[in-house]
Amino acid sequence: MHRELMVKTTIAFSTLIASMVLPIAYTYFSSINQDLPETILSYRLHRSIYSVLAGIVLASSGCMLQSTLRNPLVDHHILGVGAGALFAVYLSFLLHGFSSLFIIALAASAGGLFALFLSVAIAEIMSGSDAAYVLSGLGVTSMFSGLSILLLYYVAPRYGPASLMLTGSFIHSRKDMMPYVLAPAVVMIISYFALAKKMNTVVIGDDYALQLGVNPRRIRLVTALIVGVSSSLIVSMFGMIGFIGLVTPHMARLFLKTSDNRLVIPLAMGLGSLLLYITDSLSRIVVAEVLGEVPAGAVTSAIGAPFFLILLVKRLRGV
Repeated sequence: MHRELMVKTTIAFSTLIASMVLPIAYTYFSSINQDLPETILSYRLHRSIYSVLAGIVLASSGCMLQSTLRNPLVDHHILGVGAGALFAVYLSFLLHGFSSLFIIALAASAGGLFALFLSVAIAEIMSGSDAAYVLSGLGVTSMFSGLSILLLYYVAPRYGPASLMLTGSFIHSRKDMMPYVLAPAVVMIISYFALAKKMNTVVIGDDYALQLGVNPRRIRLVTALIVGVSSSLIVSMFGMIGFIGLVTPHMARLFLKTSDNRLVIPLAMGLGSLLLYITDSLSRIVVAEVLGEVPAGAVTSAIGAPFFLILLVKRLRGV
């Protein structure tokens, strides 16, 4: 048993490290071989780094929410964080323009947190069931998405790339975005080491957690704050990228055959970064030959939505 745990731990962390190193190295050396101008090389490198870091944040966010809420059907996207953050971003565009990334990031964090706590509050009032979380999340998402589209009519004429944020895209990656993408990734990795073991006790039940000296309410609150702010920062830079946080935790649990967050979270981070990097690369290289470049968020939604429906049906049937 101990040997099996060591093997699974090695696989999880090896995948995480490889997912961070290989895509960036591949982008660099393939671009060098093409003898591209330095500006294009810099753009491609930053875009690759951003997709990897965003994947880490979104995947770990999904793991943490699913564990602390004991609900396998949720992630930041389902619970309305993306829609709330995007609405706040558009509102900041309208009120303050587009000059300050800090103001945009701050607005997104406030909007994302408000949407998350609103979804959770409504779900708990309804019944606290899996279906209640999904329904409340969909309601909050629909509300903020509708408001975002209304604001887009005023924002888009002055800032064209704003429309791409509805589906999530790395097309307009910029060098000065790095602090707002790197910071949440670092926070999520630190949070993993600090909270993974405690989240395992919360998954089993509040009474069990209390017996071990873990305050489940505090863990849920801290997790919600970390996830809300971190995923909102990603939304503020690249828009709504859905279902990475929903799919990758299930992939990790299925592969490892365990729900231990000490193993699942690092593997999910690795899978999330690889999946988002591959998705962005395919949309930029393969699909672009036929349709023009497609936003990465559109591709992840096309892949993730059927997966979510399958999970929903199985969960509601008790399978």
